[in-house]
Amino acid sequence: MVLKSYISKNTFRDSVYLMRLSNTVRGFEGIIEAEVIIGTDHNKKFLQSGGLWSDKIEKEAGANDLIIAVRAENEEKAEKAIQGTLDELNKSVESENLLGEFVPRTFETAKKNLPGANLVLISIPGRYVEREANQILDAGLNMMIFSDNVPLEAEVALKKKALEKGLLVMGPDCGTAIINGVPLAFANEVNSGKIGIVAAAGTGLQEVSTLISNLGEGISQGIGTGGRDVKAAVGGITVIQGIEALLNDKETEIIVIVSKPPDPEVTEKVLAAAAKSNKPVVVNFLGGNLEQVRKAGCEPAVTLKEAAEKAVRLARKINAEPDDTGHIVDKALVRKTKENFKQDQKYLRALYSGGTLAYETLIMLHKSVGSIYTNLGFDGAEIISDVYKSEGHTIIDFGEDEFTQGRLHPMIDPTLRNNRIIEEAKDPETAVIMLDLVLGYNAHPDPAGSALEAIREAKEMAKKDNRHLCFVTTVCGTDEDFQNRSEQVKKLKEEDVLVFPSNADAAAFIEELLK
Repeated sequence: MVLKSYISKNTFRDSVYLMRLSNTVRGFEGIIEAEVIIGTDHNKKFLQSGGLWSDKIEKEAGANDLIIAVRAENEEKAEKAIQGTLDELNKSVESENLLGEFVPRTFETAKKNLPGANLVLISIPGRYVEREANQILDAGLNMMIFSDNVPLEAEVALKKKALEKGLLVMGPDCGTAIINGVPLAFANEVNSGKIGIVAAAGTGLQEVSTLISNLGEGISQGIGTGGRDVKAAVGGITVIQGIEALLNDKETEIIVIVSKPPDPEVTEKVLAAAAKSNKPVVVNFLGGNLEQVRKAGCEPAVTLKEAAEKAVRLARKINAEPDDTGHIVDKALVRKTKENFKQDQKYLRALYSGGTLAYETLIMLHKSVGSIYTNLGFDGAEIISDVYKSEGHTIIDFGEDEFTQGRLHPMIDPTLRNNRIIEEAKDPETAVIMLDLVLGYNAHPDPAGSALEAIREAKEMAKKDNRHLCFVTTVCGTDEDFQNRSEQVKKLKEEDVLVFPSNADAAAFIEELLK
């Protein structure tokens, strides 16, 4: 077996292209593993953890360079793979015509071709967003900024400018929205209906909207804001605009607000806006003050699942039930699972692609299972010293910036998380591996199938040591999503993976298991 590297200086390709190219190279004869990746510091750590590191990469690769790293059966096959990769890179952009679709290169060109458009979705490197966004606002269009790594001061300036112009800026780092029935970015295929959602949480919006749809109701609008909107520096500008938009929307009868706890002054502003509503409002500030929500005349929800269920009850003219933070846990399943663990197996390793779902699990577990290490900012949890190495109970969000700079989001490319599943299986103290599988537009076409390759390898590895690994999953999506939720669940269950109807249900099971 040989390891070969090639550095292409000052070469950039977008993450989607590099993911496809990496998959192509892995399919070459005699290739064991391969990555084609931009040389950022975080990507270098990924190559180290994946066994693709070399002295050449360490000495020569910079943040603006493209790295080709292959591990092959022999020297000849490694060289062929690198040359094949270079041949693909050298193909002209024109030859990569995406099914003959017109792809505008500038905002001005796009506007000429769609003169009636009133919303722009931006997905470009964060450092270029402010310039483009100002152009768009000056042209009188609303926007959704998918890009992350946008400076905070740029976000504040853009949102204040939009507010003055009567326009809406969703984002930066806004991963999900549903506007007038059109799913944007990572949104799901859900029923149309009378429940409107404002969310400073991308997978929070996905979880609530899909649960509502799976319960038989539907969504009027899903307005994403970006997670920083509820920080004091931004002041909840888009959340408040979103509430006002839903109050004026004839199709919306119920409003749901979803967020991690806003800063105190923003909480007051948001609840003051919600208190003016003549429509029922359900508020889920994950880990927030329930009594403060009640005083504003709103229905508090502890979990995303509870927010969805209360919204459905209100939509059906049934009074929302009193707060019920408990979950029905199958005690027999808990006992059976515990019996299979060895004495040393005691830790949870939760590997999330959705940050809001990871945060919800932190809230539900941190008081009952002891110290939890994480890369999420959370009072009561420990900051993990190395995101590539778990310690004790660990909850990692693979959608955080340290993993996505120069790489695709894990909902699109789960390679990094799949590799981590196998690493966690090597630890004799690992008992439970938790995964969220998020379906929808732009997500991986078969997240269950992709994860199962790693799960099978992990289980086989543990079996050799006479250990049992418990895999706990939740599938966020609907049967109308092109991945089909029921089919995804079936695949997982056929491999003895435990699948729960919501993230909150999965966390409740884990809590009981780890007591």
